[in-house]
Amino acid sequence: MNLSAIAIRRPVFTVMMTVALLVLGFLGLGRLGTDLFPDVSIPVVSVTVVYPGAGPSEVETQISKPIEDVVVGLNGIDRVRTYSREGLSSTIVMFKLGVDLPEAATEVRERVAQLRSKLPAEAKEPTITRFDVASAPVLIYTARGSGSLSKTRKLAEDVIKPALEQVDGVASVDVKGGAAREIHVDLDRARVDALGVSPAVVVAQLKAANLTVPAGHYDEGTHEISVRTVGELDDVDAIRNLIVATAKDGSAVRLRDVATVEDGFEELRTRVRANGEPAVTFSVLKQSGRNTVAVSEAVKARLAELEKTFPPGFSTKLIVDQATFIQENAHEVEVAIVFGGAMAILIILLFMLDLRSTLISAVALPTSVIGTFFVMYLLGFTLNMMTLLGLSLAIGLLIDDAVVVRENIFKHLERGKSPAQAALDGTSEISLSVLATTLTIVAVFMPVAFVKGMAGQFFRQFGITVSAAVMISLFVAFTLDPMLSSRFSKKLGGPDRFHWLKAPFLRVFEGMDSGYRRILGWAVGHKAWVAVFALASLAL
Repeated sequence: MNLSAIAIRRPVFTVMMTVALLVLGFLGLGRLGTDLFPDVSIPVVSVTVVYPGAGPSEVETQISKPIEDVVVGLNGIDRVRTYSREGLSSTIVMFKLGVDLPEAATEVRERVAQLRSKLPAEAKEPTITRFDVASAPVLIYTARGSGSLSKTRKLAEDVIKPALEQVDGVASVDVKGGAAREIHVDLDRARVDALGVSPAVVVAQLKAANLTVPAGHYDEGTHEISVRTVGELDDVDAIRNLIVATAKDGSAVRLRDVATVEDGFEELRTRVRANGEPAVTFSVLKQSGRNTVAVSEAVKARLAELEKTFPPGFSTKLIVDQATFIQENAHEVEVAIVFGGAMAILIILLFMLDLRSTLISAVALPTSVIGTFFVMYLLGFTLNMMTLLGLSLAIGLLIDDAVVVRENIFKHLERGKSPAQAALDGTSEISLSVLATTLTIVAVFMPVAFVKGMAGQFFRQFGITVSAAVMISLFVAFTLDPMLSSRFSKKLGGPDRFHWLKAPFLRVFEGMDSGYRRILGWAVGHKAWVAVFALASLAL
């Protein structure tokens, strides 16, 4: 084969090509992320609308049905499911696989925005979210402080949350536990009725007083000065002293005259406990497609910087870290790959009984695996369960081409040829068979990368990784192995210093050869029985 002839005649060129492949592979490995599974995009968009105080029937007719009518006409929709509960409408829009999820979410958002004016005024703003399989928290921390839980939550929301959300790759930080501050205004119905004041008037006055609005502008020389009316209420006393109505005798009615105003906390809908005690937690969610391990390390580094600014008695503790689980799984698979490669090399040594042949054939393993890392980097893959599974499966396949080529070269050496001629003739003689074997493997695994549906998104990286690895091993078998055989092989026929060590294995191999020869002779002489066995096997 011309490629093998060039590799044998130009050993420096062959070595430099191999070194370049290894360098690129190491560069790709250093830039590969580590994750549990490939990045899978599930095209599902949900629309949630809160309608306080409404029953399921009102939610269905006034919220769910209009939303369902406007989104059902979008292109690429597979199914639409709507759930109407007390005070809540939830619409799940499932698109067909292959639809661009960000674009689909934008279309849903635009349709719902056009409908907003037709929804009840009391309904909250619709919330449109995309379903992300990687939306589970990457890190979960507990926060503890010397003060109350409300102060701990406030510090987590005001200091930790904004700082961590600025970290590259972080989508959001969700703080739970504790209680958020809330001003309670409890109207005294008897006083309200006695003064002739409507509760709606009190609510309207509260809204109007707690508002900052623009008030135009005025010119001062060459400058234009903007004016605004500041009306936001600063403290609880300002709320108590707010004039909400005028009595029949003309006196001002303040809020404290008709209501009790307290500085309290909102109703707890979620309780968080750590080790049996109430606690505050904050969860870090990564952006879709970002590497879990990299985001986890960046968040830990940023939080370590923040800890220097925390007040005395305030501390955080990590309780859930997905990166640790991912790294442990990846390490176990990496150990399995190394162990499998070592066992494959040992089996080759056991059967070939030649250290030179074993080493020359074994070169294909690290070269093919490391070169595959560069292909994975170019395609945007990560070191996840599917790609590592592909590499572990391919370990036994990667060395096959090199073994077949080396064994055929060894056969020509036994015929008395020089190492260079044996390498050229042996590779050329077996090249088409090796090529057919490798392409057969590619023909099996490459179609897996084009499987449709959810399974296809998981197995795409698996199929391409295996195919790329065996193609690189084919290249190594046609270039590096013949060149090494031509340079480091020796002519056979001389005394063997290790014959005493090889003798027991040779006797076993000779027994296997003779046994196989007898079986083959019987099969050739009894073709009818062979056909019967073949048909019986097919029937089974």
